[in-house]
Amino acid sequence: MKTILNGFLIIAFYLVAANGLAAVIAVNCNQGGSLANAVIAALPGDRVEVVGTCNETVIINTDGITLDGAGNATIDGGGATALTVDGVQRVIINGITVRNGLMGVHGKGAASFSLSNIVVKDNAVAGIQLEGNSSLETFDVVSKDNGAFGFNIERASELKGSGKLTVRDNGVFGIFMANNASAVFSNADVTVKNNVLGIQVGINSSFMIADAATTVVAKDNVSTGLTVVSGSTLFVFEGAIVTRNNQFNHGVSANSNSNIDLDRGGSITTRDNGLDGIQLENSLLNMFNMPGFPASTVISRDNGRHGLSAFVESVIDLSGDSVITSRDNGVNGVLVDNGSTARIINSKIQNNTAADLELSFGARGDLTNNINIGNVVCDASVLIRGDTGITCPNP
Repeated sequence: MKTILNGFLIIAFYLVAANGLAAVIAVNCNQGGSLANAVIAALPGDRVEVVGTCNETVIINTDGITLDGAGNATIDGGGATALTVDGVQRVIINGITVRNGLMGVHGKGAASFSLSNIVVKDNAVAGIQLEGNSSLETFDVVSKDNGAFGFNIERASELKGSGKLTVRDNGVFGIFMANNASAVFSNADVTVKNNVLGIQVGINSSFMIADAATTVVAKDNVSTGLTVVSGSTLFVFEGAIVTRNNQFNHGVSANSNSNIDLDRGGSITTRDNGLDGIQLENSLLNMFNMPGFPASTVISRDNGRHGLSAFVESVIDLSGDSVITSRDNGVNGVLVDNGSTARIINSKIQNNTAADLELSFGARGDLTNNINIGNVVCDASVLIRGDTGITCPNP
């Protein structure tokens, strides 16, 4: 055992320093200990165990250390970034509340680290920010009440999530991704709620649900629940997206040459949103499945405007056993407009207020083997084929 000479550490206990085994460094911030100094003193493989409220900024720039608060520690940044992981690998952070920073947790410089049993809250800009090709794994994390972002994932950085992730009550975005960022969720229960905009995937970024055990819920946000923009992709492989009660816009949207891909039983359920359940503009909704695996599905109901809408040369494309159910929406079940295309099979579109399916202004419809499509409305500019018996324009 040895004591840090400046007195900030209460205990620094090295298990077997002489033979190279990892050290355990114990810090009690309520009794004058400094977590920042303990982290500076730690060597690769060391474990820093902390209790109490640490009113300081902490920078980790040593590979392979563990920072463990066991649910009994808080880092209060006092307006500066509270916890920074700067260009180091294999860092483990567990059981800590991070608050009152400019940013709560900041990973940069190709950092690679994990957060588990973490609460990040009340930070001025971002709860968790990743940039510069950094990588973060999360398990049971809450990011709430931050000024702009719950998560801000930028510049080729990557989020891998499992367990529970709750992102709520942030000033602008729950989760924001841009500039070739990526997020992959497996065995995850994700809730993004009460933000201005729930999730935005932008500028050549990707958001993936990787297994049937994963559900992402975007609800009660002021604007759109989940939006994919500027060449980005949402890929739902077996798992589920649920969007509901996003107040003034869409449940899910894709814009500016973006893709929504559902495969192997991947599903989107979207209801009670202010405008459309799913809205496409110059983008693609692609639903498919391999033989012998569950069908991909979309259920869109009780939305303020359309169940699904496709504008500006967008595509809705179903294949295999994929199914759309769109019902009880405020205007149309499905709207296909302005040169857009819809290939719809196996689907049920009914009980919508205006038309169940409306095609207009150069749209194209390929309709086959649908269970029930109610009234179909189309004008003279529309091309339609399949087994509907409908000709355009309507009589």
